Amino acid sequence: MSASRFFLGVEDDGSVTGVGTLKEADTLMLRVVQVCQTMVSPAIWCPIIKAEIGGHRLLVVDVPASSPGRPYRADHVFYIRDASMAREATRDELVRMLQSQNAYHDELPVDGATLDDLDLEAVDGYLRALYEPGAPARRDHYLRSSKCVEAGGVPTVSGLLLFGGDPQRWFPDARISAVRFPGASVSGEFADRKEIGGNLLQQLDHAMTFAPAPARISGVERIERGIPDVVLREALVNALSHRDYRAASQVRLFVFSDRLEIISPGGLLNHLTLDSIRIAGISLRRNPVISSLLARARRQESLGIGIPEMIARMRERGLPEPEFSVEGGHFRVVLRMAEEAR
Repeated sequence: MSASRFFLGVEDDGSVTGVGTLKEADTLMLRVVQVCQTMVSPAIWCPIIKAEIGGHRLLVVDVPASSPGRPYRADHVFYIRDASMAREATRDELVRMLQSQNAYHDELPVDGATLDDLDLEAVDGYLRALYEPGAPARRDHYLRSSKCVEAGGVPTVSGLLLFGGDPQRWFPDARISAVRFPGASVSGEFADRKEIGGNLLQQLDHAMTFAPAPARISGVERIERGIPDVVLREALVNALSHRDYRAASQVRLFVFSDRLEIISPGGLLNHLTLDSIRIAGISLRRNPVISSLLARARRQESLGIGIPEMIARMRERGLPEPEFSVEGGHFRVVLRMAEEAR
């Protein structure tokens, strides 16, 4: 598709009036360049040439029809060309544009958010744990390079979910609803219930304490018969990494007497199937920034094992393999316990 071409100095009725003197043309050209570089995000380069028709000077601006930087926004709004007018893109149109350019929801800046909305102590703690003690001195560099903050200083979806002081202010459903039932079925009676908020790393830690792995004692020997911690953590990390954060639904953690169930909004992406993730794990990522940063944190803890290894760990403990299913646009993982652990 060819570039769009704009003629400055031509009226709506097609009459040529020009842009003024040579000096005025140069001033206007500079202004167009500044707009493209400072008022459009990401900055866009548009070739501009001077032309003359009937003694009138014109500026001809070529705007690329497609580029790796799409979609572009101005004044925090994404626009789309519709016939002879420009209008704000609908949600579905924006999603299609993002998918066509291999851009992702978790990379988008959050309108209205500022660096003050980040918990900088949480950022520094993460950097010190993964890199070196002096890493916080380069905090701004790390935040930009990891796509937690865009070049203009606005936090992205990932930045707020991973390091926000109050992520639920921006994403009310980015939380875990944890319920412990006294028996093996859903009922109106709860043994315990908790809404787990905070950033994603905090949610992960709190969810782990809500669902501890049981064990039994034989003499002086502790025998682990419950779900391995490493398997539970992997299932929770996958739920937080791969859920659809645009959906008005939270991750749910149900603890029964005989099993755990983790249900997260969002089905499998594209050509992934339940069989393929059992064999090779999750290879397509809905939220690559979130997935990458959580994976780094897990590597620091030596806990990134993947779905095939989850299956192997459950087998080693004599437990049924994890069960995976997709129901109503939600992904469900069921982890069953042994009789002795109930």
